[in-house]
Amino acid sequence: MVREIDRLVVGTRFKMSKLGDARCPEFANLTGIVVEVSLSNTGVTVLFDGAKRPTCLHRQFIAPVSGIRPGIYSVRSEKTRPGGVATESGTR
Repeated sequence: MVREIDRLVVGTRFKMSKLGDARCPEFANLTGIVVEVSLSNTGVTVLFDGAKRPTCLHRQFIAPVSGIRPGIYSVRSEKTRPGGVATESGTR
């Protein structure tokens, strides 16, 4: 399932924004993919190209680029009830 929050969806390719470059110079000019979008705060978990572990960043630190790859990852905070329907509050 693809979850859209503030134009960011799981599976979206991204680059660091100008604000992100300024606040996190070690990640400046890097690109990657969004692997989780938090439903309860402003955090976005991303996987930079070539990295083995994901990194959590503020959503204003990244900017989407072309190429959405929906369905590869899921939002971890959602649970699926029988029948494959995702809910935010868990199984109903």
